[in-house]
Amino acid sequence: MSRRVVVTGLGAVCGLGLDWQTMWEGLVEGRSAVRAWQPPGVDDFPVKYAAPVDDAAFEARYGAGDGMDRPMERRVRFGLAAAAQALADAGFAETGAPARTGTAVGSGVPERDPYELLHAVGEDGQPSWATLYADRAALDRASGLFCTNDALAAGIAARHELRGPALNFSTACAGAAHAIGHGFRMIRRGEVDAMLVGGADSVLNLPTMTGLLLLGAPSTSELFGNRLCRAFDRDRSGLVAAEGAAMLVLESEESARRRGARILAEVAGFGSSLDAYQVTAPHPEGHGAALAMSRALADAGVEPDRVDSVNAHGTSTPLNDPVETRAIKDVFAAGEHYRRLAVTANKTMLGHLIAAAGAPELIATVLSVRDGVVPPTLNLENPDPACDLDYVPGSARQQEVSVAVSNSFGFGGLNASLVVRGYEQ
Repeated sequence: MSRRVVVTGLGAVCGLGLDWQTMWEGLVEGRSAVRAWQPPGVDDFPVKYAAPVDDAAFEARYGAGDGMDRPMERRVRFGLAAAAQALADAGFAETGAPARTGTAVGSGVPERDPYELLHAVGEDGQPSWATLYADRAALDRASGLFCTNDALAAGIAARHELRGPALNFSTACAGAAHAIGHGFRMIRRGEVDAMLVGGADSVLNLPTMTGLLLLGAPSTSELFGNRLCRAFDRDRSGLVAAEGAAMLVLESEESARRRGARILAEVAGFGSSLDAYQVTAPHPEGHGAALAMSRALADAGVEPDRVDSVNAHGTSTPLNDPVETRAIKDVFAAGEHYRRLAVTANKTMLGHLIAAAGAPELIATVLSVRDGVVPPTLNLENPDPACDLDYVPGSARQQEVSVAVSNSFGFGGLNASLVVRGYEQ
């Protein structure tokens, strides 16, 4: 069985806003969520900028009711809020989710407060798990010490009684894209009728940011202030971390039409690959990235010259941006079609949501196809000669986008690409 898969619901929580409409408006208008930041309780951390969620606004909107006032990790709170949005946006509040509805999400490691481990130190100054267990009442119930990697997928499925498959993907920065791709394939194969897919992550805590810093991933520069995320620019110096969540409802065309759902676009193809090169560096020739894009296009039955736009992974790191540029040139080499592509880097506004990154970027790709507009790449003021595509610098562009590709490339060379096209009955 091979069924068409459409998008019928969206939800988002990020530094640009607490719903998908506000996020999309911010992307089109070229607003940035990046601001000065330090981990809680620290004032001299080397990373000085990030793109956090507005805690006060989030608490005002989601902090009470429907169990959201219970202790839970930030990534789970953001994910539950985005999931509820997406399900309501799809109209499931009125019609109910199809009986065969599952969940597939990408999420990072549980958040852990390093100071809580002090509870594991006994009177002799040595680690004592008996001491930690005896003092467990003093621990924060929202801590990652009480959570597992599947807390997001399981929590969403249980809360909304989605009794189909519940899958959690932990594939670094490609996690959400892998979750979306596998949810798409399950619907196409006829295993389910609908899937809630996406991702949530919050790396803006001391342990996780320290790990990223040791890997050399985030920028420690203060030179450009909130214009620090500079994808494809000669002065880029590393990713700018963010937090939040984004979810989509994917549904078979038959299910969506049967219940009269609004259809935003069609997900047409998914491709993935592994660089098999290095943990923290992409293959210098972009072989894995190119393979993921080529596989996604083949899966969709779309020739490269039909693609209008690419939503780039665009991390603002010295290694990723020229490698992704090279991969795009390889995939769209025939007739030099790469010169006609509108390539955009949403992370210049959203920051890098790490495991969740592919989800808000796919939402932006869906809306780009729906609205005929390509969001800009901000802060591209001094182009790198190795990055010589049309990156839509500065301001959004109105143009027809019939087919678009969204890329997510993670640590370890984990690559995923998705193809979106306008829906025609």
